Amino acid sequence: MESSTSTGKRKIHSLFLTGFLLIFLSSCYSVRIVSRDGVPEPNPLNTSGNFYKGKKVNVIDKTITLKLLQGEFYLVENCASGGFYSIEYRPTLGGVLLSAITLGKKRQVKVKYVCLKQSE
Repeated sequence: MESSTSTGKRKIHSLFLTGFLLIFLSSCYSVRIVSRDGVPEPNPLNTSGNFYKGKKVNVIDKTITLKLLQGEFYLVENCASGGFYSIEYRPTLGGVLLSAITLGKKRQVKVKYVCLKQSE
């Protein structure tokens, strides 16, 4: 027969493990929005083996601090051509944990974007 102490420890252990997995899995996705008709700004030196191969990639990686009653923020970036070819947002485990620990007041923003090619 098991004691109530070991049963309680098991429940706490499984609750902690479930919480950790939920936080970990919430940082395992990315959202990419791509223009169907646009032409990306080229960068022949970019030889990465993924979606961004041959494209000029701009990266925003910063931590922002929100005020007490502020629920949203604006991040304005301009492309010389006036438009975006693609935008990708990816949360990280560190960013999710930072937001959880600070109750959403500090957020890590990581965005990759590619501008449209300038028409000549």
